[in-house]
Amino acid sequence: MTENVSIKSFKFFFFLFTASFLLASCDDDGTYNIVRNSNTIYASIDETMGEWYLWNEDLPNITPSSYSSVNDYFEALLVSQDRWSYIANLDALLAYLENGTYVGYGLAFKYDNNNELRVKLIFEESPLAAKGITRGWKLIEINGKLVADISEDEVLNELDKSNSNFVFENNLGEQKVIDASQQELDQNSVLSRKVIDYEGTKVAYLAFDSFLGSSEDELNEAFDHFKENQAKELVLDLRYNGGGSNYISNQLAGLITGNAFKGDVYSKTFHNTSKSTEDFSEAFFDQPSAHGFDRVFIITTERTASASEMVINGLKPYLGSDKVILIGSQTQGKPVGMYVFEEPALNLAIVPISFSITNANDEGNYFDGIQVDFEISDDLSHDFGDPEESNLQAALQYIDQDNFPAITAIKSLSTTEREFKKKGFELLIDAN
Repeated sequence: MTENVSIKSFKFFFFLFTASFLLASCDDDGTYNIVRNSNTIYASIDETMGEWYLWNEDLPNITPSSYSSVNDYFEALLVSQDRWSYIANLDALLAYLENGTYVGYGLAFKYDNNNELRVKLIFEESPLAAKGITRGWKLIEINGKLVADISEDEVLNELDKSNSNFVFENNLGEQKVIDASQQELDQNSVLSRKVIDYEGTKVAYLAFDSFLGSSEDELNEAFDHFKENQAKELVLDLRYNGGGSNYISNQLAGLITGNAFKGDVYSKTFHNTSKSTEDFSEAFFDQPSAHGFDRVFIITTERTASASEMVINGLKPYLGSDKVILIGSQTQGKPVGMYVFEEPALNLAIVPISFSITNANDEGNYFDGIQVDFEISDDLSHDFGDPEESNLQAALQYIDQDNFPAITAIKSLSTTEREFKKKGFELLIDAN
């Protein structure tokens, strides 16, 4: 019998559990080499899933011998509703959750409605940022291959290479040819923060990418800036934020509401039937950098998920649904969360969906996503915080005129606007 010990460090999205299992090893590439005369790693997965998986009563009766890899076996355990549970390299996962540390080029891409591949975000430590690449630049060529002539999978394969030659092009048709290497970097979760003086109203703008342990100081600095500049309205850009720490989610909600609801319930957490004694509620806690706003405009896409949706849902009972105004496209629909079960001897993290989340009014279950108030295409041609960017422009017009702009055909949602298909840890990072 293995004892799961709850560290319950709210600095992470997940509480951390530690369990000790032996007789397996993990290569540097993250694949698991199992000593097949021992079922230890499978027993670990079975025990964790049977005890903590939110849908544990629906686990299938399967045997490890029917699957060629641990990953295939784990995927076969998941219910059809579960798009998120995964297993990962423990060291890499914990490094990312705390500091946003990963190895790559430090940027992410998305296809626009003209089927052109554009930079959707880029981190400060990216070697390409140092060469002047920003959100909105088009990737024309990689390693001698025209992006227009290769598939999405082929693009990802090229981006997986440690060294690459890139050809980028900006909106003026100017090109840059850059040789770059992947490197270990810490992503910044605040992509942009500024106060825009729009038609006499000071509007705070915050583009926020991930709820990480390192996000706490970044958010405090941003709201200190908003406070110093006496911002009156807030536009919160969560369009690519796939979630992270519940603790940071609570922090952000408290910063937005100016500590007006300190001590009141922010969220409620529910487990499977056998773990119902673990259910709990979290209250808003004091935020010294808080700068209260009466309402918030939130930019979203289908990549807006988990802790991001938790902020949206958690604010509604206090600000009112009419004061939490969503712009963009419907969110992903993840009203559930995960624990990390650590297997240090294996350098393995088992990360199953373990609980569901509601707000103070018991509202949750938004598996189909949270609908927006104003539906508009993602504008990949402008950088974060540019008042001409169509999603931000829609918020600014509403602030000034109390209505949204008319939607033109070019700004309406398009089926050709699409993201790379990723799962698990890769989706959590969502960058190359």
